[in-house]
Amino acid sequence: MFHLKNGFYCLTLLLLLLIALPCSSPAAERVYTLAVVPNLPAVTLHKNWRPLVEHLSKETGVRIELKLYDKINTFLADAQAGQTDFLYAPPNMYFLAYQRQKYIPLVRSSHMIRGQVFVRKDSPYTKVNELKGKTIAFVGPKNVCSVITRHSMLTGQGAIDYNVSFSGSTINVAKSVLVGKADAGATLDTSMMNDLPEMRKEFRVILETERMAPHPFAAHPRVPKQVQEVVTAALLRLDESDQGRKILDTVKLSKPIRADYNRDYSFFAKVDFERLDKQQPK
Repeated sequence: MFHLKNGFYCLTLLLLLLIALPCSSPAAERVYTLAVVPNLPAVTLHKNWRPLVEHLSKETGVRIELKLYDKINTFLADAQAGQTDFLYAPPNMYFLAYQRQKYIPLVRSSHMIRGQVFVRKDSPYTKVNELKGKTIAFVGPKNVCSVITRHSMLTGQGAIDYNVSFSGSTINVAKSVLVGKADAGATLDTSMMNDLPEMRKEFRVILETERMAPHPFAAHPRVPKQVQEVVTAALLRLDESDQGRKILDTVKLSKPIRADYNRDYSFFAKVDFERLDKQQPK
């Protein structure tokens, strides 16, 4: 009888210990963060990205939470410090994060981008080297259109020195050129088409950079390869349905393909970011 009671107490104690222990499936419990570049107000970004994050979490079983920022500098600092598991960033900012953390690009849109410099249609300038010493308006110092066009003008054939001004948005860049505050402006070709459909006829493009890959959806190397693969597969499958394509279009990942660092983003190793950072409005 004593042995029976003793065995019962041991079994009860074991069951209590098992109940008290945490779940032994850490992969199922872990929450991964996705940082998105703050190129729009946080409220808009949350609205745009929430359907994608919810779909990925449901489709893959991987819990993902959005990490949004008010300032680009804070976003970039966190990315360079590896503070986020997944990352959606412009190519130049992705490259800076890659240098420090080796983020792995998983997926990008197949639509290539390029920078362009434009002037008013009645402007006397027909070539970019005629803008030596003139003022060129850019969206901001760290925007990809600013980085690739400034790099091109400082290093390409007919490289020139010029004054910069930062206008804050594509529309403000265009307005600066129209009212004569700037002699020329620089944007992405896609921004010109999407943001300024009516104003485009007022301008003339005098420089286009080479085409390059757009923003990647990337993963930190600490994210398990299995998780990277299921997230990549889920993103690519979204292109197979109308609803999925709508979700992708909203976050600018339309017609997604697998991304590759060497093919898509190694170009930025040529960019002198320190020199660009020193360019300030006069």
